[in-house]
Amino acid sequence: MKTAYSLENLGGRWRYRDEIEKVEAAIPPGLEPLGLFQAEEPEGGDAPALLASALAAPLGAPPLRELARGRRRAAIIVSDATRAVATAQALPPLTDELIRAGLAWEDIFLVVAVGVHREATGAELGEIAGGLRDRLGIFNHDPRDPEKLRPVGVTRRGTRVEVNRLAAEADLRLAVGKVEPHEFAGYSGGRKSVLPGIAGEKTILFNHRPEMIADPLAVPGRLEGNPIHEDMLEAARLLGLDFCLNLVQNAAGRPLAAFAGGLEESHAAAVAYYERRYGLEVDSTANILLTTPGHPLNIDLYQSMKPFFGLAPILKPGDVVILYSGCREGVNSDDMLKPFEYGPNLDRIMNFLLENYRIQMDHSLLFCKLLRKGVRAIAVSPAIPGEIFSRLLMRPAASLEQALEVARDWQLAAGAIPRLGIVPAPPRLILKSHPA
Repeated sequence: MKTAYSLENLGGRWRYRDEIEKVEAAIPPGLEPLGLFQAEEPEGGDAPALLASALAAPLGAPPLRELARGRRRAAIIVSDATRAVATAQALPPLTDELIRAGLAWEDIFLVVAVGVHREATGAELGEIAGGLRDRLGIFNHDPRDPEKLRPVGVTRRGTRVEVNRLAAEADLRLAVGKVEPHEFAGYSGGRKSVLPGIAGEKTILFNHRPEMIADPLAVPGRLEGNPIHEDMLEAARLLGLDFCLNLVQNAAGRPLAAFAGGLEESHAAAVAYYERRYGLEVDSTANILLTTPGHPLNIDLYQSMKPFFGLAPILKPGDVVILYSGCREGVNSDDMLKPFEYGPNLDRIMNFLLENYRIQMDHSLLFCKLLRKGVRAIAVSPAIPGEIFSRLLMRPAASLEQALEVARDWQLAAGAIPRLGIVPAPPRLILKSHPA
């Protein structure tokens, strides 16, 4: 599969190009790139064949058609537009199994797992349901209306689990998700369809509380010992998911592999596949990292912060990260900005976070962890005013070339040799450093 990112040496000058954001930049003199670090992106597989194979041999659960016999009402939990899951391709074979088991179309509905994101728009609902939009009921989850929630229990860590009432009252519950690294839950997919996907706001807030996010094991690519993952998994068990379909997709959103069956078994198999496919080593001498979120995380600044957290395993004190993104919907999170009213003193910001924490302050907390480590940031976006980046303790730049020049000069002023590593879409990668 042709990548959207390229780095070429043209007559002795390096040039970087991004076909998603439609930007390019000449690498300034004195900053020779170490390389473009990206995993090989294969072409998508035969999606119908992948899905049929997964459904024919489910892991840790009976075939869906057997599970569905005698059931009256089936809820399928699906992801919202920020996750770009190939749901429209997955729904026909899933619903075919349900219909063959004896359910009628009016007995099957979708719940869009928005968590605390905005509701999916009408156009997005059409994209999610695809050709079945007119045959299936489809509902946005509402995490804030108590009448639309139902309690299902309390986890060992004290999380009171309230979930979408429609899903809770169905007698067959399915989930369709995508597995890739998550900045503090380890991986997406599986249990995340329940928490945060269809959980109440208070449930999400308790699971995402500062001490959980700050835990050293709450990092991308880690499940064992990760307190957030373990709490999410327990919440999903309390609700009960009868059947899950976990997809691994390439950067263009085309399915590479599909794993169906039990909540934990299908997720574990997808994670193992992902780690084999997207593990990547980056030259440890890189002290300037150029990055971008890629689609669909480039929708807004809240989502576009995720490259910082994907890079976290390889960032060192003194490193500079250059982030660029289209952010066509702007910031999309007042809560993320709020703690930085108390800057630039990081201690004051952290104290505010601990005392006034809200769900979408998670990225504020994770970013402050990097700043405390001694990482500096430069940001480029046509949709975000420079004063917003300055408030977030980033240096705004008008262009990629200007950002690269500033980063080079910062490293020279610190007495370091500027070394550039280009790592596009790091939230998709499992990153490790390796010696030069």
